[in-house]
Amino acid sequence: MTDSGLLARSRTLAKLALVSAAALVVLVLLLVLLVDHTTVSEVFLLVWGLFLLLAAIILGVALAYVFMTRGAYERHESVAPAPASRDRIEETATAPVDILEGAVPEVALRLLSGDELGLYRRIVAAGGSVLQKDLVGLGLFSGPKVSRILERLEAKGLIVRERHGMTNRIRLSDAWRERA
Repeated sequence: MTDSGLLARSRTLAKLALVSAAALVVLVLLLVLLVDHTTVSEVFLLVWGLFLLLAAIILGVALAYVFMTRGAYERHESVAPAPASRDRIEETATAPVDILEGAVPEVALRLLSGDELGLYRRIVAAGGSVLQKDLVGLGLFSGPKVSRILERLEAKGLIVRERHGMTNRIRLSDAWRERA
C-alpha cells in the first residue's frame, strides 16, 4: 500500500515543478518580446531553444505525474483513517484488506512489468491454480525466467508457490483470489 505522506509529498513536489516550469516557459517566451532579434547570435538562439525545450519537458512530466496519481491520491485520501487509538490500529491491522476493494488490484496490476502481468493473467485464466511446469510448457519464457518472474510475483504477494512433486503449484494468494 502506498504511504499517504510519501504520495502527498511527491504530488506537492510535482505541483511545485509544474508551476516552476510553467513560469520558466512564460519567461522564456517573453524573452522574444524583450530582446532585439537582430543583435542576438545563433548560439544564443540555440541555447534559448534548448532551455525552452527542457522547461517544456519538465512541465509535461510534472503534469503527467499529477494527473496519473490523482485517482490513487483521491482514493487514498477518502479511506485514510483519522488519527486513532492503539486499539483501532490493531483492529485494522488484523482486518481483511477490503478497504480499497476495487482500487488495490488495478493499481497493483499497473505496477507489474509486461512479463509479470502476462504470467499473472495466465495464472488467472487457468482458474487461479497451475503447475509451474505448465507455465514453462507454454513456451513464452524459459524455465529460469518463469521462476524469476514467479519469485517477483510472490514477493509482491500476488501468488503463492507450493511444492508439488518435482515442480511447484502456483496459485493466487488468498487476498487476490476473490479479486482476480
